[in-house]
Amino acid sequence: MREYPSEHNKIVSELLDGKFIISPSPLFYKIQELEDDYFEFFTKSFNYNLNIEAEFAYLSSDEVNEKRTRDFTLFLAILSRELDYSGKNFRDKIELGSFDINETEQLLRQSSKWEILEKTTVSEFEKFLKTWRGKNLIVLDGNKFKFTKAVKLFFTFAIEIAEEKLKEKTNEENTNA
Repeated sequence: MREYPSEHNKIVSELLDGKFIISPSPLFYKIQELEDDYFEFFTKSFNYNLNIEAEFAYLSSDEVNEKRTRDFTLFLAILSRELDYSGKNFRDKIELGSFDINETEQLLRQSSKWEILEKTTVSEFEKFLKTWRGKNLIVLDGNKFKFTKAVKLFFTFAIEIAEEKLKEKTNEENTNA
């Protein structure tokens, strides 16, 4: 039987709980060190894909339609839009800055897109933030929060969706021409 490191149970439970394991956590470096073993373990044991990016690791599955992930992506998109409209470099602010919880909630509630978020878990903003803190995507500090490095995954996801929509629109225009 294969020997796993002493951190194995913590690695498995955190990843199965939907958490991102983020550098500089020793767990992240252990996953990197044993990448092939963990990839095989999660694939064979749970039919999950282990994804290891430059600064974080997480599990994914082709069979899961995660409502919370959609809600977070909508939150990030609308927050980015509002920051952009206010003249801020939204990507830098999200990746490097911190946000006042009350000011951010007010910004979102005053957005013309609030009706979209109102129908999601974002409508209970503090609970929403606590959920994502539990997934290691947000760090809460008093009345402020900031995003962890794992937010880059959601930017990548949003870009892929936008490119797919653009391709669909181009194909549709070419068909109608």
